[in-house]
Amino acid sequence: MTRSLLIFVVLLLSSQVYCGLNNGASSKDVGGRKRQSGGIDENIPVIEIRGEGAPMSSAQIRHLEEMDNGGPLDIKIEKTFVPAKCTNQAKRLDFITFHYKVFTEDNKKVYQTYGTGPVTIQLGTGMIMPGLDKGLKGMCPEELRKIRVPYRMSRKSKSKVWKHIPNDENWLIFNIEMIEIKPYSPEIQFKFLDLNEDSKLTNQEVQDFQKKMKKEFGKTWKNENIDNVSAAAYYIKYFDVNGDGDVTEKEWLKIMERDQKLINDSKTKEKGRKRDPGIGWILDFNNDGIVSYKENDEADERFESGPTLLPTESKDEL
Repeated sequence: MTRSLLIFVVLLLSSQVYCGLNNGASSKDVGGRKRQSGGIDENIPVIEIRGEGAPMSSAQIRHLEEMDNGGPLDIKIEKTFVPAKCTNQAKRLDFITFHYKVFTEDNKKVYQTYGTGPVTIQLGTGMIMPGLDKGLKGMCPEELRKIRVPYRMSRKSKSKVWKHIPNDENWLIFNIEMIEIKPYSPEIQFKFLDLNEDSKLTNQEVQDFQKKMKKEFGKTWKNENIDNVSAAAYYIKYFDVNGDGDVTEKEWLKIMERDQKLINDSKTKEKGRKRDPGIGWILDFNNDGIVSYKENDEADERFESGPTLLPTESKDEL
């Protein structure tokens, strides 16, 4: 078959396939033959060609996840450099400081923190996308990692810190440089909450802390009916041992110690998420260490009623 004849046959078949896809109505193909209404001639081969196009939709990605060995796509970690000595590894609740470069799946750089300053977050408290929250754990100071984050684990609210990271990529690739890791302690947690560093928390300061978390990191209450005013009032009453309207570091540490003992002694663990040591600490109404779905749903009403477990100077309780 000559090249010109081959090209003619291909064009003829393409025209017939196109006609067969035209709304299923009865029509004549280019050869003048009548084809069956409602479909294409079964003798005509149909070849499907896929090409590059716009990023896949979330539905398409979910379909691919289901095909991935029956489970969802997960992050992929490549340890680029690990120091010979690791003083401590990053774990949940630690305060970590790191630089990053972020790329799209086709290796186009989107943003980097070099030149603007590193990011500091508390791991496992909702201050970063789930994929990085998971991928940063176990890192050492000075370690370098490449973390690939799939779409389902890259979702986050737009905020000051994360505003440069796109929300619609199939994969995001992060080059991470860990700068510093501060292990969690109640004392460091209080200093994190104490915005003006005066060793006490006020009602307004608690509200300002929540506003800061939302503005900078996109962290908000899971229960949309909760407002910062009622939450702050509840929080102060929960920790204010002497009832003067403020919470000193000493008072805060005493109540945290009391609650931690209750958590350790708890025999039941409800389904939910682990207790947040920040302002969200008050959501765990039964002090079992887990904020259950029921506790979260009822939180706005319980905040209005005030705490049932009040602080006290009793040595037995504190």
